[in-house]
Amino acid sequence: MPDVPPLSDPFGSLHPRHVWVYAGFWFRALAWTIDAFILSVLGAIMRLLLSPSLTVTLTNGGSASDKYQISDIVRISDVIRDVPVDYSYSYSGFHPTWHGNGLYETLQLLLPALYYILFESSRLQGTPGKRACHMRVADLHGQRIGIGRATLRYFGHFLSVLTLGLGFLMVVWTRRKQTLHDLLAGTCVIRRQEEALVSFTPPA
Repeated sequence: MPDVPPLSDPFGSLHPRHVWVYAGFWFRALAWTIDAFILSVLGAIMRLLLSPSLTVTLTNGGSASDKYQISDIVRISDVIRDVPVDYSYSYSGFHPTWHGNGLYETLQLLLPALYYILFESSRLQGTPGKRACHMRVADLHGQRIGIGRATLRYFGHFLSVLTLGLGFLMVVWTRRKQTLHDLLAGTCVIRRQEEALVSFTPPA
């Protein structure tokens, strides 16, 4: 390629173009890590606003002095005091107490489901983690999926977990780099990448 002036564009009017490819394992793992962090922050905010409906009391020997709630032990740890040794090893009583309406527990279950289903079926076609990695969830024709298919895909994750993670590793050898839940829902994950267009005059 002949010399070009500094700070000039050696490709003239030619610029990289975008192509869509099937997303591989590591890009999807990175997107999952980002989404997991976002969900953990949302969960922490929820814990500040709502109180759990279930309290678990552990007792050892039946005496009042040996009776603690898990929340008490957490508070003791927060101020760097000694946690009772017996709760590090054994206890003789386990007493769950339900004292609320279950709103906190219900929201804890709904939060990740709504997060994935609504984002992946929206115009964004992906969660914030996937979008940060330039990825989208699509059907096998590259089109946006609906709420029904996004729901099936989300609950299909649990089958991937029940296979001891094998369902997630299927992305390595399937033709469209699909996981088990992708195959069940008829979806795939695509990623935008730049493909450079190079123009030059070969040497004579």
